[in-house]
Amino acid sequence: MIKKKFLKTIKKLSVSISLALCITSCVSANLDYTEVDSEIHSSDYSDALNIIESKVSYYYGLNDKVLVYLDKGILEHFAGYYEKSNENLHKAEVQIEKNFTKSISQALGQALINDTVADYAGETYEDIYTNIFKCLNYIHLNKIEDAMVEIRRFDNKMKVVGHEYQGIIDAQKQNCNSADELSAMSAADSEVKFHNSAFARYLSMLLYRTAGDYSSAKIDYEKIKDAFKYQPEIYNFGMPQNLEDELVMPKDKARVNVVCFTGKSPIKVEEVIRLPLGDTYFKFAIPILERRPTEIYGIQAVFRAHESDEVYKLNLHAIESIENIASETYKQHFAAIYGRAVGRAFGKAIKSGVYGFIAENSKDSSVGGLFEFLNFASQIGTEVTEFADTRISRYFPGFASVGGINIPEGFYTVVVTFYDSSKRSIMSTAIPDYEVKAGELNLIETTFQR
Repeated sequence: MIKKKFLKTIKKLSVSISLALCITSCVSANLDYTEVDSEIHSSDYSDALNIIESKVSYYYGLNDKVLVYLDKGILEHFAGYYEKSNENLHKAEVQIEKNFTKSISQALGQALINDTVADYAGETYEDIYTNIFKCLNYIHLNKIEDAMVEIRRFDNKMKVVGHEYQGIIDAQKQNCNSADELSAMSAADSEVKFHNSAFARYLSMLLYRTAGDYSSAKIDYEKIKDAFKYQPEIYNFGMPQNLEDELVMPKDKARVNVVCFTGKSPIKVEEVIRLPLGDTYFKFAIPILERRPTEIYGIQAVFRAHESDEVYKLNLHAIESIENIASETYKQHFAAIYGRAVGRAFGKAIKSGVYGFIAENSKDSSVGGLFEFLNFASQIGTEVTEFADTRISRYFPGFASVGGINIPEGFYTVVVTFYDSSKRSIMSTAIPDYEVKAGELNLIETTFQR
């Protein structure tokens, strides 16, 4: 009698544990972003922001504070709420650092259940681009010194990223047991390929030039050239023309610079793999980075002077592929994600296999029945808890394009037009009364995330 009661208790406990794992770890990867994306396609960033703020509990889990701050901060930037944007991007930076230090203590949960039980610590590119967007926020707020601080912080992060990831890659290479494994280690390349941002250097060059520090501006210009020369996998397009013109502030005219963001940064999608293992199988799920193609292939800014009615045209050229940087930096730690998923799935499969073996070979029918149930519960648990961590910020742009032009001081109507691959106009955005001032940083920023 006691034995039967004990077995019943174990069965109930197993069911309870399985249900608890389902509840705590099943965060849907199939969230519906249609409403938000529709507003972004229409460049209605304020409305997009309102939607995610009203549905925080739907879009984000308890471990997703970093994502909340990042998404709000980027949408606030594009909506023109620069102070609020900086507040949330700062919170994201602080939380990323906290979550990174917590990741060690949360490793057991990742090994036993899945990666979503850990607090999201952000992708590398998300962390470093917080400083670039904070820099832009400060420029728009006319806080040039604060903008320079963010560029220096970005530079310091890049040094740390290069050092940390090269160490990880070297360790992964040493752990490979054969030449075949080494050649198959496609998850992480043999060296860190992203160590210098042309766009960050471009902003830094403009800030130094405006401050009259032309020697420092020249250093940034050379680093832009180095970015294209030594990182061809990331900068797989031509360097913008006439960048050397940015090194001199015109005496009789004003210099206007235009920055335009287009497209969308990559997202993560789940790839599920099931492999046989004796009488059972093991399932593991990994997050794959998926690019989101852009419709934009050309950008032109047209300046019409209010007084003279003269027209000046400026074609913009790509200076940064944020999607390339996201992809390249993701590769550097994908091997760890993959290995963790395989190890976790193998452990779950072995557990199910042991339960099944005991169930088949037990001479006690009650014990056999119990372990048959445990085997079934274990396999169900694997199905409901083994899924990929597809968390990532959705609202960073995919590309940054720039251009500069010398025009007389005064008020202008500025129209920025976006073209598709057939050179057809897709969308135009107008700034009706933009004042151009000589000797100052006249920076116009637009975005079209399609």
